[in-house]
Formats: sequence, structure tokens, C-alpha cells
Amino acid sequence: LLEPLVSKEVTLNNEISPKTKTELPDIEADANRVVQVLTNLLGNAIKATRSGSISVKAHSEGGHALLLSVEDTGPGIPQEKLGSIWGAFEQVDEQTTRRLGGTGLGLTLVKELVEAHGGSCWVTS
Repeated sequence: LLEPLVSKEVTLNNEISPKTKTELPDIEADANRVVQVLTNLLGNAIKATRSGSISVKAHSEGGHALLLSVEDTGPGIPQEKLGSIWGAFEQVDEQTTRRLGGTGLGLTLVKELVEAHGGSCWVTS
């Protein structure tokens, strides 16, 4: 879905193998919203990563919860911005936003959808 947006210098890695899939717990979730969450997270990673890689991973957390992660080799998020990225209209890099688009609502929506499913979001950089 998003692979055509990835530059030639970026490798997109799906690290959810068939073996991993059999080890993941069944969860009750709105599949469309889960796709929306992953699309928003991957979209941000694509915008931030000019070269290197973007990886999607999943594993069981405590046997009955699912942990999804998107990791990239982009420049990272400054420490002083880590606490505010989930807010509406927040942009870490306005130049990237102007060049590639974005409203600053993607991560706000991610957080709201994940929390509506009983989960939580966090970022490390």
C-alpha cells in the first residue's frame, strides 16, 4: 500500500513472519482502524527516512496483548518534542511537512484509535 512512496534508498521491512503470526494472540479490534494506525505510523516513517530502513514488527505482550512497532533510521525526534508529538497539529519538522504534506493529525489519531481499543502508545528516539 505505501511501498510506492518509499524512496529507492529506503528498505521497507515486514518483520512479521508466518512463524511470528502463529505466536501472536487473537485480539478483538476494528481491522480498518488497525490498518489506519499502521498507515499513519508508516507514513510518518516514510516522510522522516530519506535513506536506511523502516521496519514493522509485532509480538505478543503478556500472552493476550499485541505490540506493534514501526522503527526507522530517520534523524529521530528531538528530546524536547517527544512529549508533544501526540498533540493535534504538532509537527516535528515543518520543512518536511511543507515538502511532503501532512496536517499534524496523524499521531493524534493513532493515539486515540489505539486507546479506544484499550491500548497505549509511546515513542522512543
